[in-house]
Amino acid sequence: MKRIKRALARALLISCRWIIRRLPYPVYKTFMGFFVFLGRCFMSRMEKFAYESLKIAFEGEKSEQEIQNIAKKCFNNFGRGMIDMIYFADRPDEILGKIAIEGKEHLDEALRKGKGAIIVSAHFGIFLLMYFRIVMEGYKTNVIMRRMRDSVFEQYISEFRNEKGLATIYSLPQRQCIEKSLRALRNNELLFILLDQNFGGDGRIFVDFFGKKAATAAGPAIFHQRTDAPIIPMFIFRESDTKHKIIIDKPLEFERNSNSTEEIIIIIQRITAIIEKYIRNAPHEWGGWMHKRWKTRTNEEQAVIDRLEKEGHTLASMSDRLKAAEDNTIDSII
Repeated sequence: MKRIKRALARALLISCRWIIRRLPYPVYKTFMGFFVFLGRCFMSRMEKFAYESLKIAFEGEKSEQEIQNIAKKCFNNFGRGMIDMIYFADRPDEILGKIAIEGKEHLDEALRKGKGAIIVSAHFGIFLLMYFRIVMEGYKTNVIMRRMRDSVFEQYISEFRNEKGLATIYSLPQRQCIEKSLRALRNNELLFILLDQNFGGDGRIFVDFFGKKAATAAGPAIFHQRTDAPIIPMFIFRESDTKHKIIIDKPLEFERNSNSTEEIIIIIQRITAIIEKYIRNAPHEWGGWMHKRWKTRTNEEQAVIDRLEKEGHTLASMSDRLKAAEDNTIDSII
């Protein structure tokens, strides 16, 4: 059933691209709602994930109605963003006119040092258009990505990225990912890393994200330590129906720390705090609500869960006890 759903979604997206690339903008705008509706038909399961994530992040801060409104706006924005991406990706001249860049001088100054630049961002706004817009400015651009489960669609998207001049570095195998990433930086190129998803692999670290511990990849910090390449936050957001803006922040500055592990945690926590700031300013722009950001537990939390499962506790009671763990010590629960 999953394979069938993936095949249908793939066929829908490819068909939409075939149709949309042939539509003039006024006609495209007229049919926008229809395309978004088709996409949402395949995303009912993701809506549940988004609502649960919003509850975790904003519990105690926002009302039930506010959370539901954000979830609805998030999905409308996500669907529209996907359709916009399809439309503009085949019309590069319109990308130049509709996506402004602020802070480009920070990027140019960083690259003059010849060490490349580690660009940290998130699944925020139409981030794929951000990549293409940066490529169009003449920057050699690489992005680290996970492979899709649908190998056929992965090949299609890979060819699409290559057409636009965007180099893909797959996160696995890990050794190959590290080698290609370091080579890109040493060639004074850009290396994009989206640092807003759960990372359950070896080498993960836990940092605060919306007041909860979130398993996060350490890649940006490790590459920074290895190459001294600057870390630069970059985000794209919608300004109006037809206009978007890319914000390029100043390179982050960190004090050198003799403890390498401690330095990594400080760097990743700083990046994560910046991502959270952007999300709080426009929560409907973040597509990460549809992923289980807090899926991987810390060792202490998992020990509590294992113990409670043996004692026959329900999922609800486990959740209550884990919440209590944030205010008390783990030992007091066990």
